Amino acid sequence: MPYPVPPAVHDPARLGALDGYVILDTPAEPGFDGIVQLACQLCDVPVALVSLVTEDRQWFKARVGFAPSETDLNSSVCAHALAQPDAVLIVPDLTRDPRTAGNPLVTGEPFIRFYAGAPLRTESGLVLGSLCVIDREPRPEGLTPAQQTGLRLLAEQVMSQLELRRAVTSRDTLRTAEGEAYRAREALRDTQADIAAAQGDLDAIMHAVVAGAMRAVPAAEGGVVELIDGDALEYAVAGGSLAAHQGARAQLNGSTSGACARTNAPILLLDARTDPRVDTELAARIGLGSAIHAPIARVGQVLGVLKLQAAHPFAFSTADLALLGLFAGAATAGLTEAAARAEVHAKDAYWRGMFDRLSEGFVVGEMVRDAAGKVHDWRYIEVNPAWGELVGFDPAQAVGRTVRELIPTIEEAWISEFAEVVETGEVNAFTRQVGALGRWYEGRAFRIDRERFGLIFLEVTARVEADARRLALLALGDRLRDLSTAAEMTYAAAEIVGRTLGATRAGFGRVEGDVEVIDIEPDWTAPGQVSVAGRHRYDDYGDIREHLRRGEPLVVDDVASDPRTHSDAAIWQGLDINAFVHMPVRERGRTVAVFIVHDVQVRRWTADELAFLRNVADRVEVGVARVRAEELQGVLNKELAHRLKNTLSIVQSIATQTLRGVAEREPVEAFERRVLALSRAHDVLMQKSWTAAKLRAVMEGVLSMQAGLDRFAFDGPDMDISPQAALSLSLLLHELATNALKYGALSAETGTVWIGWRTEDGKVPNLVLGWNESGGPAVTAPSGRGGFGSKLIRMGLVGTRAASLRYDSVGLHAEFRAPLADIQVQVH
Repeated sequence: MPYPVPPAVHDPARLGALDGYVILDTPAEPGFDGIVQLACQLCDVPVALVSLVTEDRQWFKARVGFAPSETDLNSSVCAHALAQPDAVLIVPDLTRDPRTAGNPLVTGEPFIRFYAGAPLRTESGLVLGSLCVIDREPRPEGLTPAQQTGLRLLAEQVMSQLELRRAVTSRDTLRTAEGEAYRAREALRDTQADIAAAQGDLDAIMHAVVAGAMRAVPAAEGGVVELIDGDALEYAVAGGSLAAHQGARAQLNGSTSGACARTNAPILLLDARTDPRVDTELAARIGLGSAIHAPIARVGQVLGVLKLQAAHPFAFSTADLALLGLFAGAATAGLTEAAARAEVHAKDAYWRGMFDRLSEGFVVGEMVRDAAGKVHDWRYIEVNPAWGELVGFDPAQAVGRTVRELIPTIEEAWISEFAEVVETGEVNAFTRQVGALGRWYEGRAFRIDRERFGLIFLEVTARVEADARRLALLALGDRLRDLSTAAEMTYAAAEIVGRTLGATRAGFGRVEGDVEVIDIEPDWTAPGQVSVAGRHRYDDYGDIREHLRRGEPLVVDDVASDPRTHSDAAIWQGLDINAFVHMPVRERGRTVAVFIVHDVQVRRWTADELAFLRNVADRVEVGVARVRAEELQGVLNKELAHRLKNTLSIVQSIATQTLRGVAEREPVEAFERRVLALSRAHDVLMQKSWTAAKLRAVMEGVLSMQAGLDRFAFDGPDMDISPQAALSLSLLLHELATNALKYGALSAETGTVWIGWRTEDGKVPNLVLGWNESGGPAVTAPSGRGGFGSKLIRMGLVGTRAASLRYDSVGLHAEFRAPLADIQVQVH
């Protein structure tokens, strides 16, 4: 009866480790055979075995003196060695040990009697079997200690051989896999190249796919592309063992190819003899033993099946099936391109002439998506000849390539916005630049289907750049009006020009002599560029003076090739200048200034750009001339002011000399003070070049001659008043303050005067000026008509005579009115 085996025999971890060595049922190997021979000699026995215990048998990798290559577990003594992994199992007499007394090898041939087995243990402690020695006679003394030690060492050598064998096998397997992967990649690459070269020829595409798939999967004896035709699959293109069966048909219902097409899923057919999906009649006719199938589908619709087959079962693996899927994908792409070409060609007679004659560029593009389905590029499916002229590429270079392949630095908007057109179906109108081409385009993109869009466009670079120059001139005009120094104006103009023209440096310089020296003012530079501001001699930079002498622009597109600069090109290039323009500014027939523009790149300066520079140079010169005229006017105004003050001083001196003999001094002194008041008003007017004066400044200038300004309270909005109003206000306030010092509030130490003014809206807007004294003695109206001062007061502001005077116990209260238009500066 069978004896129970130790539980370790069925340990999944142990069995998995044994499978990992891939050693079972392999041929004899010298390394293991030599070990069992040494074991026989060491232990002086006739039999030695390398025994590996599986879940249902023991198999001998090497053996001496024992004929069978394996036994069942009921005949295994080595199975018991698994129970003591750390020691040699020794059974002196197998007939007396209850574990082995009934063993068929003990009770029958070859009647073994003695057993000793050293465990074959892995580094993780799992016992795979044993290196055992056997004798046909009992050995009560067992093995000597030296023999036991030697047997354990030989068992360790068996494990070393197993590890070495597994490492070599893994290496060879990896090399084989790498070779197969390389062969598969090469086959797929060549197939894709052949598909591209087929240019939509459907038959050539299918032949390329079948041939490439068979080359990539060596187990394949035949290959075929089966296309759906009604309720069947027709062998459209066949190769290898299936070449003779081209045109054969397999039913969609009742064949493995049909099952693949119906489910749109790959199928690994391991054994055609047992798979119920197989059409047995067809299988017998074509010699089908095993096969792999992959669907050829486009946008979810199955077009057919790519199949490889062999005559014997189990020829293919899941890896082969996955590889076949790649070739099915290539077939899909090829069939898609063929279908697209067929569709285009079918309509070509009607559309091609119109398409080719369009002056606008036209593109049909197809979205390119990543594994997650997100658009990251698009492919040119069709372009017209005008496209090539507008973008500067040969149309033949574009079809089949993506826009990122054609223009690697293309702006993201050229992809994302067209993807949105395909997603939403909404038309996109655009005006946008392709930076890498330096060109602007205007057009419309529209959806064709779920993956394609159409694009029609024109180049509008000239218009966009003209608009930019026009807006730049407007901006320059605004800037020049707001600036007050020549340096500010020239820098502002340089910055606008540099940015508008995409240059790297721009500036303005004054020319001395016969265009001998230029003093460049602080210039504008692009990031990373150095300034060239300062003094430069023209002769140091080549033969470049003659054009500027004649008042013509100096235009150089390439300093290295232009005959005027090529000898000194290194000097220009040392300043990061490869192209430049010097635009002269003329005055009285000679060049007095130059506007300069530099570019680090070689470029062709267009006539429109030169006209723009001429316009800028003229405007800057006008602005600078205005500033200098204003500076000159300021000098003249100061000179006039000085002379007028001298004149007023002379008038005062003459009056003093002339009126020296007048006994009554009061009128004389009043006259002198009035002259002084006029002088103060003149000083205030001079601050604005006699064009206007600040109302409060006029008040403070006149009244400060009479008393400290702390005796006056001012209340009202400050404003610019005309020269006539300033003189009138000065004389009026002078008379009011003089009377207050003599008779009114300013005659007392604590008296004050409140001066307030406001504007009143009405049919005619007015300025209302109030004079209110307090803290002084009671005042009375002058008797009779009064003197000259009283007359001035009654005349009011600017001679309107709108004066209201009230004399009471707290002081004078006066109010004067005048049209606001007569007071303020008139702006024309």
